[in-house]
This record gives sequence, structure tokens and C-alpha cells, in this order.
Amino acid sequence: MQISRERLHGAATATHDDAKRHLCVGCVPAECAAVAGRLARELDGGFAAAKQAGAAVACEPGCNFCCHLRVSVFEHEAVAVVHHLRTRLSPAAAATVERRIVENAARIDAMTVAQHYAARMPCALLVDGRCCAYDARPSACAAHHSLSRARCEHAFAHPEHHGTPKNSRPASLELQTLGDALIAATHSALEANGRTANRNELHQCLRDLLVKSATADTSSTTNGDTQCQPLST
Repeated sequence: MQISRERLHGAATATHDDAKRHLCVGCVPAECAAVAGRLARELDGGFAAAKQAGAAVACEPGCNFCCHLRVSVFEHEAVAVVHHLRTRLSPAAAATVERRIVENAARIDAMTVAQHYAARMPCALLVDGRCCAYDARPSACAAHHSLSRARCEHAFAHPEHHGTPKNSRPASLELQTLGDALIAATHSALEANGRTANRNELHQCLRDLLVKSATADTSSTTNGDTQCQPLST
């Protein structure tokens, strides 16, 4: 499979324009979810086309080795995840996931980045081996893929090799380029709107958002959805 320059440019432009339009004022949860969902669907379309063209993309439901890696997210992506939990899950299920988020974040606070990678900590969003916020998953997760399940399993079993050729993950150059282009387009749109374009660790961002949600004044809520406030870095 080969992604044409026209398709790559079109996808990046559409992603940039969508993010710039929806993330221009404040950080409304539904708008954040719409932006995250659009980017994920664009990548899903790329993966589907790659598979149809014969690319040996090994990712499939139930394969979650990558869900034990460190993930960095944009602020609006954390808002989208919380919005998904509170609108798509039952209150009890959402509370369970949110408790795991806080517990994971506390563990990560005491770790270095290298220690976090080595810990192979399961993502708090994993429920029965699958992501409970899949439709609102961050761009880093949506873009991640592998051409070899065996290599992912090996990397999972040998975290001491992280960052070395022994722990390499074969990937499609075209799909990697597409993912990088969409993430860069999102970054550019956030900067164009004067918003922070930093990406920070998933659980820590979610935890900070949940804490602010719990302590926010009632005036900062709309229809039960907490409006985004800056997350700590």
C-alpha cells in the first residue's frame, strides 16, 4: 500500500481544520470527543485500506500488549476520554475505571519515565482485555500498530530491552507517516488557537482532570459535563 501525497495532505488538512474549528474556545467535552473521534476514524480508514491492499497489520481485538506502554496525550484528548467514560459507561463502571486511573497515576508519580516503561502497567482503560474508551482513544493509541504480534509479545516480555533493536516493532512506513501527519496537524491547530500543544502522560492528565472535576464550582459544569481547565504538567 502506498498513500498518495494528495490523500496524506488532504487528511492532514482536514484534521487541522477540524481541530482548529472545534478547539478554538474553551474545551467543551463533546467538542473534544468529536475531534478525537474524527482523527481515530481517519486512521481506522487508513488501516482498513492497508489491510485490503495486503498489508500484514497484526492488530486485532483482544491483542493489548501496547496497552501496557506509556502513552502521552494532548489536553483535549484527556477531556474526550473522561467525557466518554461519563456518557457511554454506566456510573458504576465509570467509577471503577476512574479509581484505577487515580491509582495508576499515583504509581507513575513515583516513577521515572524509564521505570514506567519497564513496569508494563496495564492501562486503566482496559476492561476485560479491551479499551473501554476505544472510540475516544488518544491519537498516540490510534496511530500505534504492528506488523508482528510475536514481536509485540516479545517486547512485552522483555521491557529491559526498551528502546533497543531487540525491542523493535515492525510497522508500516505509510501508516506511520499518516499517523505522524495527523498528530502534527493537531499540534499545529492547537498552537494556531493559542492553546497548549504539550502532550503529557495519560493517567496523570486524566487524574488531574478528575480532581479538578470533583472540586470544580457548579458554575463550571454544563449539563453534567465538566468544562476543561488547564491540566498540570
